[in-house]
Amino acid sequence: MDTDYIKGADYLIAVADREEVYDVCLKWFRQNKPIIHLFAGEISCWATHDDVYRHSLTLMSDYQFCINSVAKDRVEKLCKAVNKQPHAFIVGNLYLDKLDIDCSEIPNEPYDLVLYNPPTRYSKEKVIEECEEIYRVLKKGKRKYIWVSPNGDNFSDVIDKYTNEGNLPRPKYLGLLKKANKFITNSSTQYFEAPYIMQKPNIISIGVRNRTRESRYTDTSKIGTTENFVKILKVIE
Repeated sequence: MDTDYIKGADYLIAVADREEVYDVCLKWFRQNKPIIHLFAGEISCWATHDDVYRHSLTLMSDYQFCINSVAKDRVEKLCKAVNKQPHAFIVGNLYLDKLDIDCSEIPNEPYDLVLYNPPTRYSKEKVIEECEEIYRVLKKGKRKYIWVSPNGDNFSDVIDKYTNEGNLPRPKYLGLLKKANKFITNSSTQYFEAPYIMQKPNIISIGVRNRTRESRYTDTSKIGTTENFVKILKVIE
């Protein structure tokens, strides 16, 4: 993978647990260049590849920025297990720093919002099975539903056959989330943005993806994440 476009950077900031982020960071790591891992120490679910990529990024990184104390503690234990010196900091949840909300896509009638991302270690048949179950429940209801396109992971094309809304800019997505009667999902949005944005939080968690994420029951509301982030960057420069 070509990383020439970032060759002049002082640090590479690796976000979370995406496969494409891991690929770039691995090449950067092999060049002995410094990495900062953002959202380190989270756990999603072993039905996905996310945790493998996330914890590998932590081990490659020089500094680890965490949402809360639970994540920070996990980072420190992981690093110490392989005799790596951790440099973990609690900065808070970056997703809560910029919550621009665009309500222009909101229907004039009550609706449920659906976002289902494929667990990457599921078979195609298992993804279809869960989608069919969601679809059956939705069709039994009398309320309008908006099922937005998934994140692009493997078998997203299968899920797209059930959706009735494409990928939206984040402000429009948050607008739909704010006014939704129910939010039916396996996305981390259910733990990060939804509890703070929805007017009347009514979140239906489905499947296994993100089911074991600790942020569902620990504090994610530390404010000023961007400022915390920048302050730490200035110290480690």
